[in-house]
Amino acid sequence: MREIEWAPLNVPLRRRLETLCAFGWMTLFLFGELWMLIYYFYLLVFGGLLAKTFCLVYGAFIYYDRKAGVNGGRGQGVKWFRNLFCWKLFQTYFPAKLHKTVDLPADRNYIFAAFPHGVLSTGTFLNFATDTTGFYKLYPGIRTRPCTLNFHFVIPFFREIILSWGLASCASKSVKAMLTASNDPHHETNRDGYTSNAVVLVVGGAAESLHCRPNNYRLVLKNRKGFCKVAIQSGASVVPVIHFGEVDLFDQPPNPPGSKLRNFQEWVKNTTGIAPAAFRGRGFFQYTYGLIPRERALNTVIGAPLHTKKNENPTQADIDDLHAKFSKALVDLFDKHKPKFIEDYKNVKIVLE
Repeated sequence: MREIEWAPLNVPLRRRLETLCAFGWMTLFLFGELWMLIYYFYLLVFGGLLAKTFCLVYGAFIYYDRKAGVNGGRGQGVKWFRNLFCWKLFQTYFPAKLHKTVDLPADRNYIFAAFPHGVLSTGTFLNFATDTTGFYKLYPGIRTRPCTLNFHFVIPFFREIILSWGLASCASKSVKAMLTASNDPHHETNRDGYTSNAVVLVVGGAAESLHCRPNNYRLVLKNRKGFCKVAIQSGASVVPVIHFGEVDLFDQPPNPPGSKLRNFQEWVKNTTGIAPAAFRGRGFFQYTYGLIPRERALNTVIGAPLHTKKNENPTQADIDDLHAKFSKALVDLFDKHKPKFIEDYKNVKIVLE
């Protein structure tokens, strides 16, 4: 049992609000879907006539709109929702910052392959699903399109939230649709001022979250080549993205391959697509245990693009070649910038598996 480290009593109100927003975000992602699903069926079964009518109509709408995620979501999302003050408070809680290394012209589409996943991809959410870190000022004309698992888009109420953030399905059909969108500024899909899409994929996915612990940059990449194939098929450029600090937000008990905990986690992941990381963060009034992410700086670095030549039928050699170049670019990006963002950087290295 670890000794509890208590928070001081004289914490400024702004800091309390930031912690509250961090707690709210964690609660939404951990329990929100289940609560909303239960509430929907509660209204459907026990609600009054108006509530039941609403649920029936809304259920019919969800069925009609069930392919919204696969069809590319709803564009950039809802701007005012992406700019809510609570997301800004969440961003300053860490704080989270975005770092540009090169210009990205808005005359082509991109795949942003982001690492590491962490427990809940906090860096990806703040930088690409909200406007809190200034992506659109650093990369004008590029619309970010974060991707997630398709089943999220059929959960009542929750689906409206993620669609408002601009999320889309990570299914290959969805990704291809966004990557082959027109770059013509006069095209109807670009009337919002954006002429290219940056599809954001957290390539390591659920498997990578099981490695999440401080300074452990063990990334799941060696056998993840689908994004390279889609990039070549659509002629999109691939951009490496590193979230420094993502693995420092939580800790979890040892779970080496073959252990009972790891076997259970792998079984749940293979069954549901969700990895139940046994993470430990902090609480409201102490820093030792809880669901809230720890106050660690999040620094996201966007690297240089790897351009591709469109080929709808790439060979395995073509895919392997792009994957090898990307892997090297990702490691180089990490090694170049880790002295700025990792205190004990000499003892921290990136491991690809």
